[in-house]
Amino acid sequence: MFKKVGLILILGLITVGVVIAADNTTFSFDVPSGFEDLGDGVYVLYDSVKRPNQVLSIVAYSEHDEDDYLTNDSENNYTVYPSGNNTFNFVDGSMDEKGTFEIIEINGTKFIIDFVKEGIGDETDFSETFKSLMEFNKLNNVTGIEVEVNNSTAK
Repeated sequence: MFKKVGLILILGLITVGVVIAADNTTFSFDVPSGFEDLGDGVYVLYDSVKRPNQVLSIVAYSEHDEDDYLTNDSENNYTVYPSGNNTFNFVDGSMDEKGTFEIIEINGTKFIIDFVKEGIGDETDFSETFKSLMEFNKLNNVTGIEVEVNNSTAK
């Protein structure tokens, strides 16, 4: 069990790229019920037997993140495509995870709000991560901004 928890935490941190904690301390975000704060903008929702179900990462956005989040990459088995409400669904085959993210902007500062679920399973079902993201938006009165996906097949 600890191996799986550790794996989820590592995957969450890798997925978000470089966490800039200083920018996160200037803003306070409410998170959906049940998510536990692990620090540095990372939250985990555990299932009934304390296995990680979803990981929420809130990170300051940088232009470098466009390569990490918004570019389809066939070499690394990463696919991203637009969903509703200026959100994006992704499948990361190399990390065996999928999720939903958006980029928000508050007072000129952009953040990536990223909900990740381990295990690809049904690649078309993003209902849990999308629902969590919409709850986050409602709690914080935010919406995703418009950005484009880079549809190249490799980085």
